[in-house]
This record gives sequence, C-alpha cells and structure tokens, in this order.
Amino acid sequence: MKLRPSSALDTLSSQRLRRVIAACAVAALVAGCQTTGAGSKSGPDLDTRLKDADVMSEVNGNVVAKAAYWGGLYEQDPRNAEAAAEYASALRAIGSMPAALDVLTRAGSLTPDDPRILAEYGKTLTAAGRAADAMPVFEQALSFDPRNWRTLAAQGVAYDQLSQHDDARASYRAAISAAPNEPTPWNNLALSYALTDDLEDAELAMREAMSKPKATAKMRQNLALVLGLRGEYTDAERLARAEMAPDPVDGNLQELRTIVTQPALWAREANADNNPVIIE
Repeated sequence: MKLRPSSALDTLSSQRLRRVIAACAVAALVAGCQTTGAGSKSGPDLDTRLKDADVMSEVNGNVVAKAAYWGGLYEQDPRNAEAAAEYASALRAIGSMPAALDVLTRAGSLTPDDPRILAEYGKTLTAAGRAADAMPVFEQALSFDPRNWRTLAAQGVAYDQLSQHDDARASYRAAISAAPNEPTPWNNLALSYALTDDLEDAELAMREAMSKPKATAKMRQNLALVLGLRGEYTDAERLARAEMAPDPVDGNLQELRTIVTQPALWAREANADNNPVIIE
C-alpha cells in the first residue's frame, strides 16, 4: 500500500499530538486503574492494566480517552495494526486528520496490506473529502475482508462524494446484507436518497435505521430532517424537539435543505457534529 506522505509541518504537528496523547494515556492509566504491585510500566503488563474494565468503559464512551488508550499502545509498538487503526480512528473522530494520516502512513509502511489499516485509511481520506483517493484503498481493503460492513458503508459515502449514487447504494446494501441489525448503513442509504430528492425512499430507509436496537439520537434527528424535507413539518419538529432546543432544530432543518441542493456535503469532514453522514 502506498500512502501519500504528509507535509513536514503536518508530520511535526502529528508527532507533538502523539506525545500529548501518549501522556494522556499514562494519566488515564493512573487515574482509572489504581492497580497495585510492582509490575513493569511497559509491555504486556501495561496492556493488561489498560484493559481493566473501568478504563475500557471510559475508552468506549469518550473519544479522547480512546485516543489516549490506543495512542499509548501504538507508541509502544507501531507494528500493532489494531492499535494503529484504532488510534487513527480516534484522531479522525476528534478532527485531527493530518495526525491520523500520519499514523496510517507509518502503519502502512510497517504492516502493508493489513485490511484494518487499509479500511481506516480509506475512511480518513473520505472524511477529509478525498473520495477519489479513498476508492482504490477501499477496494484493496475489501479484497481481504469483503463482508466488512463498516468498510462497505464507508465506501458508499465515498461513492456519494463522487456523485456515483447507484454505486453508493449498492455498497450500503452490501453492508446491510453483511450486518442486518446495524443502523449505520441504513442511515447513510437514506441520506444518499435524500441527495437525489428520492425522499420517500429516504424516509423508508431512515425509519428502518431507527428500528434497529443500536439506533442513535443523531439518527432520530436525521429522520426529522428527512421528514422536514418532505414537508411533514409537524412530525419533523415533534421528533427534533424531543431531543434538541428550538434554535438547533430550525438550523438542522435548514441544514438538510442545503445538503440536498449541494452534494458537496460529502466533501466535508464526516466527524462534524452537524453532519448527518456516519463513518464508523
């Protein structure tokens, strides 16, 4: 896998960020584990203590803690593909795209053709609006792991960025086939339909997303946005105002109206709070 190198400035910033997050990992360990004994502070002992249930609960619920946790493991062993991919994912989620790409470039040189690194690299490129660059990376990742629903769903977002909506929907449906109970592919399929003003299909897909046990408040807001586009303002506002103050509701309704008329939505970072697209 050939990854485009970051600029010298981006690399320097990424190195600084990694040092800060690595320091946070140590702080999280001290605050969260409170283990006793004289075990080593590196290697398997650190890994074991980092995986303490209390710490992992914090990691799973907080993206900064996730970056600290996986960043610590990555700094110990840059060849750990899982740590590199998860660390880059956390950096992407907090908007540190240059740092995420720097981690993935390094990981790709150390563990070429690892599907976890490839998939995360494709997702990060897509979130940065570089869908054309992401597409061959997704294809390579899927050649190793063809039924990975997260990779398929992210590939769909890349296709939508490129206005290849039929291909996008094929990717979302492949993701749905691979993971029928996951709501994210349905969410993104609905928004793909909304981009081409297929609002009836968009509503059906979004309601399907909402029927899944893992459906989120963000998806409920997306359903409200689709209903608003269909002119069903009473239902849209009822859903939206159940979880959001009036001003953000009004802003979100206008947001999706803008989205449907400006497909450049997909070129915006997918981690933005007001972006309905989801890349996991």
